[in-house]
Amino acid sequence: MNYLSHAFRFLDRPAFALGTQIPDFMNMVDRKARARRKLAVMHLDNDDPFFSELSAGIVQHHDDDHAFHSSLVFNRLNHELGAYLKAERPDERGMRSWFVGHIAVEMILDWSIWHRNPEMMDRLYKIFADVDVAKLTHCVQTITGKPLPTFEKMHGVFMRERFLYDYQEDAGLFYRINRIVERVGLAPFADADVYLMAQARELVDSQWQQLLSCLEPSASPHLADGNSPANTRIASK
Repeated sequence: MNYLSHAFRFLDRPAFALGTQIPDFMNMVDRKARARRKLAVMHLDNDDPFFSELSAGIVQHHDDDHAFHSSLVFNRLNHELGAYLKAERPDERGMRSWFVGHIAVEMILDWSIWHRNPEMMDRLYKIFADVDVAKLTHCVQTITGKPLPTFEKMHGVFMRERFLYDYQEDAGLFYRINRIVERVGLAPFADADVYLMAQARELVDSQWQQLLSCLEPSASPHLADGNSPANTRIASK
């Protein structure tokens, strides 16, 4: 799962929502400093409500990732999208196709949620903007047990680039996927391959509800409870 997919149910709980972002955000900060579930659990009863909520959000992230990546629908979509990419643009051993199939499902799911509820992305970025970054850095350093001298800088980069908004257009989604592909050492797609994103978007968006249904009902009020608060529900289109 990607940033908004992790956070959208919890936007009325800012510290918790931030916690759901931290494990992936650490890939920008320091890939060797992992916000692991077992480390976050140790701080669930912290006297500081912000710290305890942040820790609970990290736990939620890992639980949701496990359910999501274990689901039949995700694995089927990953396979279908990977096969499509490999057929259109063959790559040696299919590593790029499989990898992009995986991350594209997650990134497009963010867009599927966002374009049905346009205010949600703004709310997520506002949570990042409003946080005391020094306090957030201290909490994450404590959880990971690692010094994180670039954390505040990368928070600034995240706020400045706002790359999640790029998912709205095929060209932006393609650009972000290619940057990730290059970062992990795989050959990027050619510029002319941007057309691949339209088929990928259609495939994933047609099954966005099934992708989210793997989450526990208690963690998915928008799916389980028609009387849930409006700020935790997704509109269907």
